[in-house]
Amino acid sequence: MSAADAAKSVECDDTWPEPDMRLIGDGRVPPPALEDDALPAGWGAWITAEATARACPRDYVAAGLIAAASAWIGNARRIAATADWIEPPHLWFALIGPPSTGKTPALRPMKDASRKLERDTELKWRDALASYERDAEAASAADKIWREQVGKATKENNTPPDRPKAAETSKKPPRPRVVTMDTSTEELQQLLADNVRGLLHLRDELAGWLGSFDRYGGKGSDRGFYLECWNGDDYVSDRVKFNGVPLRIKHAALAIVGGMVPDRLREALSDTDDGLPARFIFIWPKLVPIAPLSKCSARDAADRRDTLEKAARRLQTLKMGADCHGEPTPIALRLDDKAFALFDEQRQEAMHQARAASSLAGGWHGKNPGRLLRLALVFELLAWAARYGGPEPASVSADAVVRAGGFIDYAAAMFERMITGLAIGRAEADAAQIARQVLANAGAAPAKPLNERSLYQRAGFSWARDAERRADALAVLSEAAWLRRPQADGYGRPRGDWQVNPRLVEAKP
Repeated sequence: MSAADAAKSVECDDTWPEPDMRLIGDGRVPPPALEDDALPAGWGAWITAEATARACPRDYVAAGLIAAASAWIGNARRIAATADWIEPPHLWFALIGPPSTGKTPALRPMKDASRKLERDTELKWRDALASYERDAEAASAADKIWREQVGKATKENNTPPDRPKAAETSKKPPRPRVVTMDTSTEELQQLLADNVRGLLHLRDELAGWLGSFDRYGGKGSDRGFYLECWNGDDYVSDRVKFNGVPLRIKHAALAIVGGMVPDRLREALSDTDDGLPARFIFIWPKLVPIAPLSKCSARDAADRRDTLEKAARRLQTLKMGADCHGEPTPIALRLDDKAFALFDEQRQEAMHQARAASSLAGGWHGKNPGRLLRLALVFELLAWAARYGGPEPASVSADAVVRAGGFIDYAAAMFERMITGLAIGRAEADAAQIARQVLANAGAAPAKPLNERSLYQRAGFSWARDAERRADALAVLSEAAWLRRPQADGYGRPRGDWQVNPRLVEAKP
């Protein structure tokens, strides 16, 4: 039967039941709205404008900004709830969404601003490198002379001279870094050891990053390292490659943000719950409708870029303190009195939620008191950075705590959305993906048949090459009255063709 004959058969067939449109809704909790009063003061308009220009959800842009700012602050500042409870600023975000929904464009401004900060230090680093190379060459020459003197003294049975200080070389100055992307765990450890403020770790695909842990026989050490990075404590790595000299990271601070497609979410969270997933804030917003490009002037784009770069530079000007050994150490800001009372109230509520939940949910809610502190610190300093004037905050205000609490409430609603998404079986999730494609093509009756081969050749549907997985998804669509096999005629049935319910046209939202 040709496609035209199949279409005619569908058109003449009035036995189609009403399609179950709940399939494309997939039962997931709708995303919460991200209100301006749950964002750092002074940044709501910038986030909206940036998201509009990049045709992506403002939720993604907000998450990218907060994560990047937590890295730009880095080890310069921490927040103290009490004398014994001090939190670093860095935060971890996972941006959930299908391909081509704006995750990567949303993070580009923060990546570009971070690269700009690195370029700002390039000239000074090159000067330091030139001085090092000069001094290293002079030290090598002095060392050669000393070795000759030692050899001569030995031959003459005289006491060899001590090695002069001029023969000693200093450590090669590392290239300053702000952001990393595709790097191994060992290389990231070295980068953190060289960059005392900490780093922003930006990944296009977080599931691949999680799947790469211990690829080379780390036996759990990679996950352990990232768990330590969340705490921001000292970290010592004793690997064979270091030849007995431990790699020491003073205050391992790492902010993480990246994307993840829904199909990989269940896989990424299926490992033993060691607390790593609970450290992420999951952002799974409603997709932005496909619309004509909005015209944006070069001046508007430059103004947004300038606003972000100025704020990033201001956060990078925050100086670290020094410990009793003269080594750089974070300076902790305290909550003011009103902020402290508000925080303690929210802390107690979060702990009640944590104790009422279990497994991943319990761990996630249990992290919220510390996460609230981190957000409040980042919000306070981002608001200061946006003002371009005034003294640095000496404490964290009640306004920052209120706004951070609003963001935690938003994140908790997003977490519930993510959890319900995990509860949906793979066959239902796959069927929903096919259903959205079918609906997008349902312009007018008669509907064109769906061919299985054409389906798995489409971008984003490579999983459908698995015959069993494809069959499971199509069975769900058949049960929901979206598709059915054509009735066989004397010429047989085209392999892999499915009729599309013509009533989808009238049911289309």
